[in-house]
Amino acid sequence: MPAEGGGAKLRVLIVRGSFGTLGGAERELLQLIRNAHQRWTIGLATLELPEESMHLIHDVNLTMHTPDQPVNFPTGALHEIRASASKRAQSIWRTVDIPWDMYDVVHLSVCRGTLELLPCIPNHLPIHYHCLEPPRWLYEDVLHRHLDGRPKRPLWITRRLFSAQRRCDQRFVKQLLRRKNSSISGNSPWIQSWVATLYGLASDPSKTNGEPPQRNEMGQPIEATHVMHVIDETLWPEQPTTPEQEAFNQLGLQHEPYVITVGKISYVKGTLETLESLEGTGLHLVHVGGGNEDDKVILHQKSKEINVPIHFMPRISQEAFVGLIRHAVAMVSHAHNEPFGLTPLEAMAVGTPAIMVDEGGFHDTMSPVQSGRLITRDDSSAWKQAYKDAQNPELRRAWAQQGREYVLTHFNQETQLRALERMFQIT
Repeated sequence: MPAEGGGAKLRVLIVRGSFGTLGGAERELLQLIRNAHQRWTIGLATLELPEESMHLIHDVNLTMHTPDQPVNFPTGALHEIRASASKRAQSIWRTVDIPWDMYDVVHLSVCRGTLELLPCIPNHLPIHYHCLEPPRWLYEDVLHRHLDGRPKRPLWITRRLFSAQRRCDQRFVKQLLRRKNSSISGNSPWIQSWVATLYGLASDPSKTNGEPPQRNEMGQPIEATHVMHVIDETLWPEQPTTPEQEAFNQLGLQHEPYVITVGKISYVKGTLETLESLEGTGLHLVHVGGGNEDDKVILHQKSKEINVPIHFMPRISQEAFVGLIRHAVAMVSHAHNEPFGLTPLEAMAVGTPAIMVDEGGFHDTMSPVQSGRLITRDDSSAWKQAYKDAQNPELRRAWAQQGREYVLTHFNQETQLRALERMFQIT
């Protein structure tokens, strides 16, 4: 399609099986669409796009490819054993009319139901599969544990329960890797290596953000790579706006010294560990991300035992969220091998220290800059010292200055678009 000035815009079909949960990955992809729609001609193919998701891209000029009726994926143990959701997705994708000659490249975003479109994509189209993180519920046990780490069921049963879905995932990825001009990337160097291990690829630790994979003589990828997330700096202003301050004041936390943690209450997010790390510090814990009501009861009980008040936030506006982070002593996480970790970058952008467990993607995003602390999970004294340091005005100012500059330099929207265009092999 002709672009302004007589050039030709890159025509990209973005695919995600579902936007139903509207979590961080979904919002990040919608942000990409908002940022790229004037640069690319964009189509969006999905089996599920709730109204709230559509509201985030209502002013974007794009072509939608969706089924005629909303999709309800089957759930329950029997359906997991039979991989019913994958079969349902394959069946429905065949009914979605996608004029493939409208596009130059296909960008797949990992999600239940995404790879199931693969057999429908013509062989001549390049495909980039942004794996973000391999489906963790299929390959790791951290999502199958109670809040305190106890397995929800014997782990051998869990492995058996998801064996059919693992085979589906492996089969689709193998199909992808057999295609000429395909590629697969994680969302951090940490996940790049994990993707390589799971799917039998090489992994070069010196690979840069968006650097295309090495290929064999048939043009098939022989290594994994990575494309990192970014933030929209317009949503994270250096100074508080009036709407932000008003939204924050309505939360009633102006006089409470607190740290904030983000993510669904769970073992994998380390929610209980974060609460326990605050014992004796005088700090409150503010949680954003929702969770099971039974888990909230457990956290309330623990908070009383160790005298650490905890506040569960409802779904809040972007302005309230920014204000909540800006006024926090620190952004904190004990997440287990977090694939990327967007929250420390968001904290740095508004001058709030990030104090994170030194694992997974947190190490990739935080180790190059002094704007908080990376701490070994079990080093209790180091966590408590970090909370003290985060309240030191002089140190806090130094961290804030370094953090925002680092984020805006390395995790901006232009960086993401250029990284993806490299992966699409568009120069």
